[in-house]
Amino acid sequence: MDDLIMPPAILYRHLCGFDTPDDFMRAYPDIVLSLAEAYQSDRENADALVPETTGDGGQVYLLPDAAWARRISGMLGNQLANQDPDSAHAVLTPTPSGDWMASIRAPLNRPTSAVQLAEQFATGGGRAAAAGINALPATDLSAFTAAFMAHFAP
Repeated sequence: MDDLIMPPAILYRHLCGFDTPDDFMRAYPDIVLSLAEAYQSDRENADALVPETTGDGGQVYLLPDAAWARRISGMLGNQLANQDPDSAHAVLTPTPSGDWMASIRAPLNRPTSAVQLAEQFATGGGRAAAAGINALPATDLSAFTAAFMAHFAP
């Protein structure tokens, strides 16, 4: 909740009285502007990231322990997949417990087997094209990176 720009319950109370999004946007331009500016700032931070590891099969990104990173992590995985559809991508976000949460995207041009990689780890699961690991111990980070690179190698 602390990472959010506005608590969902408050945003909902503002939204629920309107028939269309346009009506809401005209009534509350300050809220819309605040959310848009925060999203733009989050995207700029994400655009400045460089992969921690790059290989023939894909890239692994380690996000910092920051609110903007937690807000943007899902969008970032999809953005990277769309920008480079021949490569796999992993976006890892630190959790409060010291583990990593991993989001895995198989190459868009070969949308298979992401779940097989994720299931090699205790809290992994998902779908063929997109999978994840809820709690990857920090001690398993190098094993994950090696498995990711080997799994998606051409």
